[in-house]
Amino acid sequence: MTMTTLILTHADSDGICSGALAVAASEDPTVFFTSPVSVIDDAEEAEEYDRVIICDIAINISTSGALRKRMNELAAKRELIYIDHHPLPEGFSAPWLVHDQDACGSLLTYWQFKDKLSPDMSRVAMYGAIADFRDNTPLAKELVTRWDKRSLYYHSGTLSQGIEIDRKNFDSKRDLVFRLSKNIIPSDIDGLVKKAVTASRLEEGLRTRVAQSVVRLNNLSYVVDAAGFISKAAIYARIYGNTPVGISAELRPSHHMYDLSVRAEDGIDLNRLLNDSAVKFGGHGGGHPQAGGGRIPEHRLNDFLADLDAAIGRAISEKRTTAEI
Repeated sequence: MTMTTLILTHADSDGICSGALAVAASEDPTVFFTSPVSVIDDAEEAEEYDRVIICDIAINISTSGALRKRMNELAAKRELIYIDHHPLPEGFSAPWLVHDQDACGSLLTYWQFKDKLSPDMSRVAMYGAIADFRDNTPLAKELVTRWDKRSLYYHSGTLSQGIEIDRKNFDSKRDLVFRLSKNIIPSDIDGLVKKAVTASRLEEGLRTRVAQSVVRLNNLSYVVDAAGFISKAAIYARIYGNTPVGISAELRPSHHMYDLSVRAEDGIDLNRLLNDSAVKFGGHGGGHPQAGGGRIPEHRLNDFLADLDAAIGRAISEKRTTAEI
C-alpha cells in the first residue's frame, strides 16, 4: 500500500531544495509552501495523509507552545518529521523534531533520507546549503567533495536569483521542487536562467534605490517599500546605512501589516531581539542570528524600529563590556 506524504516547506532556495529531497524520498508526495506564521494552520491539511514532513520552518518563540501542541496531535495519528535548523525556543524539544543549528534544511533533509536517495542528490542539498550560507558547515563539507564547487555555486546562484522573479508564484516554485527531485540541474529548468538574469538586473536598480532612500538610526538602517526583493533590500540597507543591522519593510495593505526582512553583521543574535521587540507591538519575528524576518502592524512600525534599535544598542554594549572583563 502506498504511503501518502504531505510536505510543508519554506519557499526560499533552502526550502525548495529541502522539499525536493523529501519528494525524492517519498512514494506519493504532495507539496505545499508554508511559513512560521502559517504552519500551524497549514498543518490542518495533514488529516488526509499517512506521513507529514515539515522542512525549514522556524519555530517562533511566541507560538512555540501552540505549535508543539498541534504537532503532538499530528504525531499521535501519523508519522511526523519536522526538520529545521533555526534557533529553538529555550527548552524546546520533541521526538518528531530533527534539528541542527549548524546546518540548513536541505542538508538535514538529505541526511535524514540518505538511505532512500541517490548519492547524486547530494548536490541538491548543496544548492540549498550555498543559498543559505551553510556551505562551510560540517555536513556540507562532507558532501562538497563529491562535486566541482564552481558548478555547485553556479547552479545554486541560478536557483536563488531565478526564484526572486516568482516570489509569490507558488505553482512555479512547486514545479521547481518536482524538477529538482529528479536531479535536473537548475540551468536546464525551462526559463530559470532567463529569470535569474532578469533578477540580477532588477537587483542592481534596487541597490541604487536603497542607497538613496535608506534611513539610518543609531544601530539599524531601514527602507520601506523599496519596490524590490525584500531580503536583498535589507542587506543593502545595512551596507549603505553603515549600521550593524539592516531592515526592509514591505506593506501588505490587505492585512494592514508590514512584512520584514532583517539582516545583521556577525556578532549580533537577531532571533530573540527581533521577537522580543515585535511582540511588544502586536507582531512576531525571529530566524537566525544574522538573518530574520517578521510581521508588524502597519501603525506600529516606527515604534518597533525605535525599540529594536535601542535593544541592539544594549546588546552591543553588553557584549563589549563582557569582552573587556
